[in-house]
Amino acid sequence: MFSRTGHSLLDESQTRYEGGRSSPGAPHLQMLMTLSMGVLVGAAAVFGASRLSSAPVTAAVVPAGGPSTELTGTVSALRTLVADLQTEVGEMKRQKEQRSTKAAAGPEAQPAAATSLSEKGWIPSIPFLQPAALPSKYIVKHTPPVKLQHLRGACWLFGISGVLEASYRKQGIAYGFMQPDEYLRLTEQNLGAQIESACRATTKYWKLGSLNDKAVCFTGDGDTAWKGNSTEGGEAEWIWYLKEWLEDTMALPESVCPYLEKEEGNSSAICVGSEAAIKKSALKMKIKGMKAYYGLADLKRSIFENERYQAFSIALFGQNYPLPCTDATKDYYKCDPAGPLCTKCPAEANYAGVECCVLQARFGTNMKGEFSGGHGGQFTAAGGHAVGYVGWNDNFFSSHGYKGGLIIKNSWWDGVPPPGIVCTDPTAPCSAGRGSHSLPYYMEEISSVAEREICPNVHSPASWYACADIATCTSVDSNISAVATRKVLHLECLGDGDQSPYVKGICKAGEKFFFKNMTDFGSGLSVACMVKGDGSGDLCLPPLWDEDLAMLFTPVPEEDKPNDPDQCGYYWFPYDIYGKVAATMEKSYGVDFDIVWPKSAYVNAPKYFKDVECPGCDYEVIKKNTHKQRTPPFTGPFPTLREPLKKE
Repeated sequence: MFSRTGHSLLDESQTRYEGGRSSPGAPHLQMLMTLSMGVLVGAAAVFGASRLSSAPVTAAVVPAGGPSTELTGTVSALRTLVADLQTEVGEMKRQKEQRSTKAAAGPEAQPAAATSLSEKGWIPSIPFLQPAALPSKYIVKHTPPVKLQHLRGACWLFGISGVLEASYRKQGIAYGFMQPDEYLRLTEQNLGAQIESACRATTKYWKLGSLNDKAVCFTGDGDTAWKGNSTEGGEAEWIWYLKEWLEDTMALPESVCPYLEKEEGNSSAICVGSEAAIKKSALKMKIKGMKAYYGLADLKRSIFENERYQAFSIALFGQNYPLPCTDATKDYYKCDPAGPLCTKCPAEANYAGVECCVLQARFGTNMKGEFSGGHGGQFTAAGGHAVGYVGWNDNFFSSHGYKGGLIIKNSWWDGVPPPGIVCTDPTAPCSAGRGSHSLPYYMEEISSVAEREICPNVHSPASWYACADIATCTSVDSNISAVATRKVLHLECLGDGDQSPYVKGICKAGEKFFFKNMTDFGSGLSVACMVKGDGSGDLCLPPLWDEDLAMLFTPVPEEDKPNDPDQCGYYWFPYDIYGKVAATMEKSYGVDFDIVWPKSAYVNAPKYFKDVECPGCDYEVIKKNTHKQRTPPFTGPFPTLREPLKKE
């Protein structure tokens, strides 16, 4: 059994027994001697009591005055046991070799094989010889709500702020200074400004073309924060290497200088009011350590054993889909069936007779909150992204059948791009609809209907109610069913495809529609059909990626409900996709920070800590930025039902 510092109980007991009297290590010695007795008893069960009859066994009791001959006797017994075990293992190896030799000589009857220790199950059951088994699912408790990076490439700042907010909350609850549903919101604006300031301060240590162990802010491909005037690209790990600049300055409450949604000029390097706020700030921490984890097994064990939220770095990807370019589809796809972009089509039934396929990339996430666009073409690199890693579930299935994955906290908006934002690059995150889920959903603790109550993802086709024709779609039954299942019934055209980089001229702005069905076409594409709201028939689209529909049709305003920012914003990273990305691009990894907040950092700390450790500190601003987080109220699969009804 090992402590968190890596020392064994034996180390503790030997080094803490001093001066002939019991020291703080004595309880560990008591545990060691008790374990020793257990080992001897277990050995007796395997080899028989007679094998150990010569071993001097004594009661495992630590005398008040210090070690005695009893301890010596127990240690002697353990040494004898080890010698016996070594002899037994040697004998088993010898017998195994004999059996192998006889087997090679001919098919004679072989003697019964000796039972090994592992077959008996004794050695693997000793706690300090085998790590504890991990649960099939796990989530870090008390994760603060998701916050949005908006149109800035500042995801890494949110990766850091997530770590800071989560560690502050966890320790505040442990101290008894915060309620389990309370959390503090910090400002990423100041965080970025302080890191840029630290980067500027370290430029004297290095120069371009001659990187060394002090080149902290020039470690990521495409990062620009090293220049000291932009947060477009950076790394969460920098706070460890720059901790002498940041421990007392980077954490300020959100209201001091709220995060700017757009970066203009050097605006990311500015936090008005930060200098005065830092002088009176109680939010000073110590970063005791940092460790990165790369393999899935290590990622899972680290978060489970440390019980800490981690920063997580992901290689983003796109996927190419073969669009069938024909005379019937060329006006929608804006493609040329005889042009230079034509490639050979897949050997699938629905592509039969199609001479030209045009590869078009899509971003590698879908509106179900999954890092997996589907089973389409090969992955293509699309940059990097920093998120928070909060847990896993080995048994959850993604919409494309991938079993098991990591749960991450993202910093992206849900739905379609904000008004006025038009993307021309189909692989850019802003070119498609987005969706996310809650932690209870990925932990399989609530129903799909209950999930749509808090994370409705109304822009996703998966959240649209399907009806066959205009009569059915406008019936009372369909209206009731759509409401009961928390699905969108009434849709309208976004307008001539002007918000979609994929297809053009599908419908006119404001036209009303109902969702009819979606049929698999092949290679990750589907054919969607809509029922026209004026009753004039159906509209069937050319083969598209499922998520493309979100850029063409949208819920009517009455049914356009947002996801709950307190509970949604989490994404699913399937193990299979993790492996494929690692094999073909960059390996994703998690970073664990050991951060310690003093008691004086909390509003509800005893007066002594605040007066002595932080006199004159501003606790009102911390109180102002401390909020309550909503949690799902559900008791069953139906969101509105809480308990059995009572007769009136």
